[in-house]
Amino acid sequence: MANNSSLTTGGTMNRRRILRTGAAGFGILAAPAILRPAFAASDLPIGWVLPLTGSLASTYSHLYRPGEIAINEINASGGVLGRKLVAVKVDDEGSPAKQPVVIRELIDKGINVVVGPTGSSQAMSALEVTTPASIIQCCYASADEVGDGKRYPYHYQINFGAVPQAVRHVDTLQALGKKNIGVLVDDTAAGDSTRQAVVAELKKRGFNIVSEQVFPTKTTDMTPFLRKLRADGAEAIDNHISTNGDATQFFVGLSRIGWKPPTVGHTGLLYAGLPGAVPEESRYEEVYAATYKALTYTDKDMISDKVKKFAKALSDAGTPDALLPVAATSPFYDFVYLLKAVAEKVGAADSKSLKAGLDSFSGEGFFGRISFTPERHQGYGADVLAMAVVNSTNEPISKESKGLYRRRGPGA
Repeated sequence: MANNSSLTTGGTMNRRRILRTGAAGFGILAAPAILRPAFAASDLPIGWVLPLTGSLASTYSHLYRPGEIAINEINASGGVLGRKLVAVKVDDEGSPAKQPVVIRELIDKGINVVVGPTGSSQAMSALEVTTPASIIQCCYASADEVGDGKRYPYHYQINFGAVPQAVRHVDTLQALGKKNIGVLVDDTAAGDSTRQAVVAELKKRGFNIVSEQVFPTKTTDMTPFLRKLRADGAEAIDNHISTNGDATQFFVGLSRIGWKPPTVGHTGLLYAGLPGAVPEESRYEEVYAATYKALTYTDKDMISDKVKKFAKALSDAGTPDALLPVAATSPFYDFVYLLKAVAEKVGAADSKSLKAGLDSFSGEGFFGRISFTPERHQGYGADVLAMAVVNSTNEPISKESKGLYRRRGPGA
């Protein structure tokens, strides 16, 4: 097995750029170095695109903890192909507009594997640059487009996308016996993808969609959208809310108008169940959020020792309690281990070899079975998901985990 596998990137312009720099990502090119990379020739660098500054830094940066844990674990056991993994961090400020700049910075350093960015809008902006450069990439994005292997042949989506979530959302609505559904999403790429997936799933199963509302992120008043949903006859709400602030506004708005409809939604709703996250008078029981089944429990199906060990590592790494439920669903732990498995199976770590290995991969991930085909780059399906009871944090198991584990809701 050769450790000096050469880096392969798509497009003449990108090949020339990397040849000029002389630095390789998961492989090292034998060329004179012009730029001085932030890693040794014996390292295997991974681009790490995250907000180090800006309004999203305090939230999004913690979602990379699982990937950092994976790097530490792998390096402690000998690395990949006998070489140490190194995260080369660039600051995208959480901005879609910043993506082309930071991605080109990584390309100019010869890096051919990238973790991040976080956010569907950010991901699609980054993919416009990484795709023609043949950069192997994993973003934390729930829009289903990023799992399309034809459109983005070098990107691999390991967190759950909009379609698997929609299946579980509607399972729960069905179990609750609600037929007239209002859809509420934010004006993001993930919100639009969720809206399309949910509407399609609801129609397929014969539900009535009485209202579709799209609100601006970082809204200061959710009540106009909630009043409209109620006036249109919604018995329950299916939503996608991306930020903690908007989750708080959602529950405050419901309390303001005196309405507590059963609600199903994205993982971000788990934040609202934490003590102090929303006013006590705004809390109610019939709120369910999509998460991995392994992070939920029933009276007969408890949390596994493997998950408990991971949760402890995540907490010990300094992840704030409020972000544990979302950070635990990050795809980066799975992705780093997947890179190791594929690189060692094919005996190389250039883009072409990694892509071939990833496109045919089928095996166990941390939360269940991951499988890819050249056309489908969405690794996890609805089978690994469940809807968690958001306001179950007062139960002993949830309390002990600082709110990471929640009781499993109906319909899984």
